[in-house]
Parts: sequence; C-alpha cells; structure tokens
Amino acid sequence: MSSLGELVRQRGPFASVYLDASHDTEDAAKAMELRWRGVRQELARQGADEATLDAMEGAALEPVVGKSGRALIAAHGRLLLDRVLPRPPAVETVRWSDLPHLLPLATWTEPTVPHVVVLVDRAGADLHGYDGRGERATEVHGEEHPLHKIGGGGWAHKRLQNTVEETARRNAMRVAEEADRLVSEVDARLLILGGEVQARADVREQLSLRCRDVLIEVEGATLAEGGDDAAFDHAVQSLVAQYQFDLDNDVVEEFTAQSGRPDGLAVQGLAPVVEALREAKVAALLVSDPAVGDRTVWSGDDPAQVALRENDLRGLGVEHVGEHRADEALGTAAAATGAQVVVVDVTDLREGVGALLRY
Repeated sequence: MSSLGELVRQRGPFASVYLDASHDTEDAAKAMELRWRGVRQELARQGADEATLDAMEGAALEPVVGKSGRALIAAHGRLLLDRVLPRPPAVETVRWSDLPHLLPLATWTEPTVPHVVVLVDRAGADLHGYDGRGERATEVHGEEHPLHKIGGGGWAHKRLQNTVEETARRNAMRVAEEADRLVSEVDARLLILGGEVQARADVREQLSLRCRDVLIEVEGATLAEGGDDAAFDHAVQSLVAQYQFDLDNDVVEEFTAQSGRPDGLAVQGLAPVVEALREAKVAALLVSDPAVGDRTVWSGDDPAQVALRENDLRGLGVEHVGEHRADEALGTAAAATGAQVVVVDVTDLREGVGALLRY
C-alpha cells in the first residue's frame, strides 16, 4: 500500500471501481461495454461528475486478455489508479465517496514483491526488475566467438577450449554485474534465474553474496526460439506469489505471538487500531471481517488523521474532519503511513481488525 501514498493525499471525492474485465469469449467486448455502462450509470446516480466518468471509461473498455479483473480509481476528471487484477473480484464494487476504497487491492492485486528475473545463455541474458511501481528491462549481449567447443586434440585444440571457457566466463561476469545492479536498484527479495544449465552455473559463480542469498533457479527455461515462455512465466509468478503468501503468513504468526504477551506489539479492535494508525505505529494492518466497512471512523484532511470519535481529532487541533466508512479510512491511513495490509481468515479478530505495531 505504500506505493499509494500520493494517491491518498489527492482531494476527493473519488470513484472507486472493482469489476470483472475478462476478455475470454467471442462477445467479451460487448459484455464489457454493457458492464461498464451499468457501472457508469451507478456512479452517476451516486453523484460522480461526467469528467471523472470519462477519464475512467477508456481504461475500463481497454481489452485485457483472459480471465481478469480491473481496479480503477479516479477523481476530478483524472484517472489515479488503473490496475489489472489476476482474477475477477468476487463482488463488483462501485463507489463514489470522499475517500478512495483501497482495501480490495490487498485481496485482489498481484503480489508486489520486488524481484529480478534473469534468463541466460552463454552469449548473454534478458533481465527484468520489478518493484511494484513498474518494470526495468535490459539485455546483456556478450561475446559470441568463440563459444562452442569442437572435437580434436593437441595444443591448438586445448587453447581453443580454454578460449571458449574464458569467453563464457566474461559473458557470465557481465550478466552477474547487471543482475547485481538490478537487485540493488529494486531492493529485490528474489532473484529468479533461468536458462541454460551451464550458463546458470557460470553466472551463479559470479554473483555477489547479496544476490546469492535471494537466488532461486528455474529449470527448463531457454532464450532459444520455441522455448516454453508461458511455463517459465508461470513458474516465476508462482514463486513470487508463494513468497508473498509466506510473508503474509509470517505477519499473522507474529501477530498471534505478540497478542499472547502482556506487553506485546499487537492490538485488535477498532479503537486501538485507529489510534495506532494515527500515531503511525502500525507495521501491518490485519482485516478479517467484511462488515468492518459498515462501521465508521473520523478523519481529517491528512489521511493519517483518524479517530473513533470526532472530538478526539478536534482535541488534537484538526479543523476539517468528516465521518467515513472504516474500510475506506483504515485503508487510506495504512497507505499514508506505509503500513502493510493483510486480509486474513482469523475469525476471532476483535471487530475484524488488528495491527502489528512497529514499536
């Protein structure tokens, strides 16, 4: 949610839409047009202005291949967020409100684990770095001659073999240097390495300790034409998703452990969670109850200014306050303060919300 810090400081009201954007049938374009028409009418009924609806329409009708969803947030004639979701949302959301509705992003968006993907052969590599804000792509074109060993014997043959090995080693060093640079640039938690077996081994030897600590290799991928790119992409997505799942699970386990201690760094229930968000003490916000949105909290012009009661903010000198749905105010406060958001299945979480504290 930290990447949304700029969005939540924009002035509302906001149109927040989560809808099925699947294009997997022959009449998908027509179906999408009908869905958007219904969404547009509903937003207009709630009070959305034409300029904001127009800003969303182009993105809403842009085709996305396969089964997918879309998250759109706009205000004052500007599209502020447009994300393709890996699957259609279970429930379509169409909302015009003073605050953006961000919590569904924690459930439906792709994991944003910073990671680097390297697909290598003995002549070079394709490299891609991802950090949740976009992709950084680059290529390494190494020396191509000589790169193939030949049969034979004698001193000339041995010199050629050594030259081949030296060329491959230099190429691997260049790939490793570029991988090191990308890993540092995106602060990668994973370095996923695919490609030829020997080329992977050569690159692995040249990687820094930082890179080797986050390295995972994928078998079967190749830069050659006819390679199974879809299988490699799926393997990468699975590794990133599993890493994110493990991170979320670690948060839940740490929250449970801290909750069992008298002075533990965990609170639950709307009042203490809201107070912790206001004080920017929340490392991770946990939400389990969909009904949290039916409750309300108060917030000021700064999205981190949240309180359970109006007088709590007035007492802090906040002049402009308003009452908002909790699922909107908590999400914007989390984004504003850089807190992680985890949607959990913990059934005994008091009032459906909890927080793991920084201190």
